[in-house]
This record gives sequence, C-alpha cells and structure tokens, in this order.
Amino acid sequence: MYIDKNGLNPERSASESVTMAQLPEASESSGSNDPGFAPISPDTPSWGPPVGNDPGFAPISPDTPSWGPPSGNDPGFAPISPDTPSWGPPSGNDPGFAPISPDTPSWGPPSGNHPGFHPISPDTPSWRPPMGGAVISPIIVVPGQSSGGRSANVRFLHAAANQPAVNIRLGNRTVINNMQFGNFTPYYLDSGSQNTLVTIVNAQTGRTLYRRYINFSDGTAYTVSIINDGSGISLFTLTDSPCNNRNSGCLRAVNLSPNSGAVDVFLSGYGRIFQNLGQLDVTGYRSINQGSYYASVSEALPCSGNCPIIMGNGYVECNNTRIVVMNSSTVNVMNGVTYTLYIIGRAYQFPSLQILALESDLVY
Repeated sequence: MYIDKNGLNPERSASESVTMAQLPEASESSGSNDPGFAPISPDTPSWGPPVGNDPGFAPISPDTPSWGPPSGNDPGFAPISPDTPSWGPPSGNDPGFAPISPDTPSWGPPSGNHPGFHPISPDTPSWRPPMGGAVISPIIVVPGQSSGGRSANVRFLHAAANQPAVNIRLGNRTVINNMQFGNFTPYYLDSGSQNTLVTIVNAQTGRTLYRRYINFSDGTAYTVSIINDGSGISLFTLTDSPCNNRNSGCLRAVNLSPNSGAVDVFLSGYGRIFQNLGQLDVTGYRSINQGSYYASVSEALPCSGNCPIIMGNGYVECNNTRIVVMNSSTVNVMNGVTYTLYIIGRAYQFPSLQILALESDLVY
C-alpha cells in the first residue's frame, strides 16, 4: 500500500463561530391573578419540617430511636457478648481460635518434604487435561543445556491464519491441546527416529486436519510450523542452528504469511537487513550486536540494496517511494543466542501481519 509523499492532511476551517440560542429569562409572578396562583392555606405545610404547635407536629417519643445506633442504656441497646466475634479473624486465645495444624496446607501447593507432598510423576498431566492421549511435559531448558545427542528437540508454532485451534500429537503422544493461532510451544524431546508421525487435530471437533512423517535427527533442534495451504493446513519445518558467535547475536527471518507477497525486514540502527523475502523464504543468519531493537516489516521496496533507506514513523522510503510498515515488534538480542523472526498473519486483513521473534539457542 503506497502513501503519497506529502501525505493526506484533510483540514476543516474552524473560523466560523457557533452562535448559541439564548432562552428568554422567566419573569417573576407579581400578582395574585397570575396563571397557576393560589393563596396558601393555613393548613398547607411549609417546605421545612413542622415545628412547635404547627399543624402536623408531634413531639418525638422517648422510645423513638435516633438515627445512630443505640448506645449506653438507650432502648434497644444490648452489650456485646464476650462470645461475639470481631470483624477480623480470631487470633491468639480468642473464642473460636484454633492453632494451625502442621497438616494444614498453606495457600500455595505443597513443596519439598512437607506433609501431603508427592513428587510429580512423569505421567502426571499438565493443568490442562489431556485430550486424546497422554501429555508430554516440555523439557526444562537451562542455558547451555543440550539433549546430549540422544534425542531431538522439537517445538511447534501455529502460524495458519483463520484456522481453528489444534491438538498436536508427536508420535503416539499428545504434546499440546487447544493451541491457538500465534502461539508456540517450548521444545519437546523426541527419540530422533527417522519416521516420527506428527498429527494435527481440530481441537473442537476432533477431526484430523493433517498427518505427516518427519525425520528428526538426534542432537538437533527443530521448529515445526502449522501454515496455510489453500483452504487447509500443512507443516513447515526449520532446523534451529546454534549461534557460534559469542560477541553478537544471530538473527534470521522467514515469511509464513499466505498473502503478503515479497516483504522487506528492517531493524532500528541497521536499516533494511533482509529484502524481497517471498512466501516460505528463509534468510541466512546475520550477526546483530547485543541490545534492544525495533524490527519492522513492509512490502518489498522497489529499489536496489544500495539505495539509502529512510525509516519514518510508520513508513519506510527510498527513491521518493514511501511504503507503509505493516507491523513492528521489539527484539531483545543477546550475545551468542539465535533468533528467528517469523512473519505470520495476513497483509491488510485479519488476523493482521505480525512479527514473532523466537529464541532457539537455549536447547544447545
């Protein structure tokens, strides 16, 4: 979508003043014959309460309670019983107080060797109940940890716009239920077999949407993305390589949008870092200094890589051609860590195009 270089600045003149219509003031009635006038009867009470011996006046009875609560020996007053609990919870040796038993659980879940504690079994399901099989708990990732070459690390990304939430099975085990568009999982361990069946199921209907065997190598990390394929879905697998540069981060981008066409990717402080990125295209890694950046995506600029790029507020420009930025996202880059910018969603439609930065180096 192109924007005129001078922009659109519609203005409306505000020079005309708005005249307020004034209402005529009401005049006081001055005579007894004015419409609606009637003399006040001696029995007509005034606006204030009756006083003295005025008609309708009655003295207050000694038994009439005041507006406030009774006190002292006033009628209706009763002293507070020693057994009457205060507003707050009982404490100390107050009536109704009982010391907390050692077996009484705290508000949080039990931990350690506290009474009632049981270690979590590998078969214990996560908080979301499993549907259609056991749930694999994600691996606990520690920086620098690896699978030791014995297993593959596999995570999933739902990047299929306007597709339902899904349940995912890795082999014969369910790894996640009700996964929504734009969400991703942590890494799960796979045996690294040459033929691991990945099954995608509609979370609402239980219907199988896609099945495919994928080869996962031992000691390697993968991101498997659910992507649009016409009216259905497909899978797109990327290998997540470690960053070997300890003095900077490693950054790449992949375009998973079904309708964006070719796009350019920009990084604050660096300008255009990737250009003309088509659907399912994946860039190589680029070294980025440690720091916090804004990553932006737009339609591909129709100018060569040697042309100077202007990054404005919500647009990019080169050779007097200005293009709207479709999305921006903050990326925090650390030395020695790998990042992939996933471009997902639909250009100028719902769900809108967005940049999702995923870190992958923690499994190595």
